[in-house]
Amino acid sequence: MSEPNFMDELLAEVESEEALRSEAVCDLTLIEIRDLEAQIKRTFDQSEEEQTIIQNFALRRAAKFQDRIDRLASKLETYVRETGEKTITLPHGVLKIRKKQDKVEICDLDAFLENASPLMLSTVPETAKPDIAGIKAWIKMTGGKIPPGVQLVPGGNEFSYKLTEINDNGTNSETEA
Repeated sequence: MSEPNFMDELLAEVESEEALRSEAVCDLTLIEIRDLEAQIKRTFDQSEEEQTIIQNFALRRAAKFQDRIDRLASKLETYVRETGEKTITLPHGVLKIRKKQDKVEICDLDAFLENASPLMLSTVPETAKPDIAGIKAWIKMTGGKIPPGVQLVPGGNEFSYKLTEINDNGTNSETEA
């Protein structure tokens, strides 16, 4: 084999430097990719923070509007109750007072089950549980007698209003609150 000559040494040195430069370029490219991915993450993080800020702003503002709506609705309810009317129809909506249904609550299940008739129970194989509709029917049937272990919560009057809105096509629609 021949001894390496000057040209071969020079060529080997250039190839070695080129390989080092290629690895250095690749490493710098990886650093740039890492930095760009970090920027993407920061962009999304910032976007989420902005969305949270905007959402909180919208919630605070909506709460203020809802408080105002509640105060105005309370004034309307007071007006309807003072008039003694059950329904007042106005050009931009309807005000109503309606009696809610009585509510039956089982306060002592054992006492109830000891005295319950089959009408007041819904039976699933191996279990018996109170049938609220049946209990209401039994109370009505017996003239208001409340079975032991049952509490009757009388339904109060409930206020509601409906808004009349004019659509783009000129027709009316109602929204209830």
